[in-house]
Amino acid sequence: MVNELLLPRQKRLDTLFYLTIIFALLGPTLGIPITEGFKLTFFRIVFVLLIGGLMFKVASQKRLEASYMYPVRWYAAFFAFWFIYALLSLTWVVSIGHAIKYIIFLGMMLLLTLSLPYFLSSEQKFWKTQRVLLGVFAAMIFFGVFESITLLHLPSSRGFGFDSAIVTSVFNNQNDFATCITLGLPFLIAALYMLDLNKKQKWFIYFVAVFSLYVLLATGSRSNTFFALPLLAVVLVLTVPFVIDRKKITKRNLLITLGAIILAAIIVQSMSLTFLSDEARQRAKDKLNTTFGIFSDLNKGSWDVEEGGDKVIEGDTGKSVTVRKYLLLNGLNFLAKSHYMGVGAGNVEPLMEGAPKVDKVNMHNWWAEVLVNFGVLVFVVYMALYILMLWRLGKLAFLKTSPQISPILRWGAVSCLAALIGYLIGGMAPSTAIHFTPMWICYGLSLAVIVLGETQKKQQMERKVEED
Repeated sequence: MVNELLLPRQKRLDTLFYLTIIFALLGPTLGIPITEGFKLTFFRIVFVLLIGGLMFKVASQKRLEASYMYPVRWYAAFFAFWFIYALLSLTWVVSIGHAIKYIIFLGMMLLLTLSLPYFLSSEQKFWKTQRVLLGVFAAMIFFGVFESITLLHLPSSRGFGFDSAIVTSVFNNQNDFATCITLGLPFLIAALYMLDLNKKQKWFIYFVAVFSLYVLLATGSRSNTFFALPLLAVVLVLTVPFVIDRKKITKRNLLITLGAIILAAIIVQSMSLTFLSDEARQRAKDKLNTTFGIFSDLNKGSWDVEEGGDKVIEGDTGKSVTVRKYLLLNGLNFLAKSHYMGVGAGNVEPLMEGAPKVDKVNMHNWWAEVLVNFGVLVFVVYMALYILMLWRLGKLAFLKTSPQISPILRWGAVSCLAALIGYLIGGMAPSTAIHFTPMWICYGLSLAVIVLGETQKKQQMERKVEED
């Protein structure tokens, strides 16, 4: 009796898990300021409780049942290697303080990622998690709409305390919010034509998607609006004939789809004209209109950071593109000086202070951040596993290669595939992604889909062999 009371029941751990992913997405919005640079967020509290509960369970039962995660064993092994490499980098970093802080973030995000395939051990739990995530995502979007109208910002926003026209929702800046939107949109769009939903559910998802497009435009994020969004849209369109029964691709359904797209465009345009302030509309218009000026700005100044002085170079679209260019070039210089082993966990920032032609210290490019901080070896393995994940998701998504899996898991595979391909561009928008939880949760969902999908596929094939 005592043991039953002391042992953390799976249901309680499941509840902590759902709270963890909810608070992970809400980020610093919900928390208690402790010092000027540290906030005890609800995410950190429930995350520690979750890890503590799992450790207590392992200590009590002398085992952690996770054999069903076998299909993603190499990802878990790489995460362990990555974390150990980060610890080893403490021997050559220039700033121990930056490194320790970064390693703590890395450890938390890797565990958060692995918690999804661990806790989503059944299709029912996967579906319940998707409903939870939809609720949180919808709340973020609806607040973004409210924010764009009232110019009232949350304390976590860079616009807090100002009548600023920026739209950040629960995030610190608009680029993070825009990247979160492009990660979430594929799940909404694919659900409309892949899942058997009732009318109320479809209308709700449709309007969340439409409002998402509205606030995405309001953020003025060029990389997400003109590159990531079209990229993921192309993936969704191209995969349609391969992921749903072709009998459903009728003239009537195509006309309904076209009508839904036209209606969405009308609603988004009407909302922009009605709700956005003149300042917000002009800000977004200016940023989006200068999208193709990015390419000319890339040629502003020398490609050698040592030439032409140390001052930031202004481009035709401002200094954002040129600064990002020299953040990358400076980072590559740091990488070469480290003998391509990487400058060490989180040490791009202290090295970037005082570097020529930049006024920021974050890389503003997740792929470059991994490369420069951890070197060529970690980067190559990371990208190889990322590409392998896309390939495995594609195999699960296609009816021809995986006719055995359920519609829900097929939808999950298509959505994750489109989201991760879009993130190849979207990952260049946030200042840093080491604590950008939407990315890590999407990564974890992809691992969960692979575990459940490949297991379901294997079981169905074995059952068919037995019947034959």
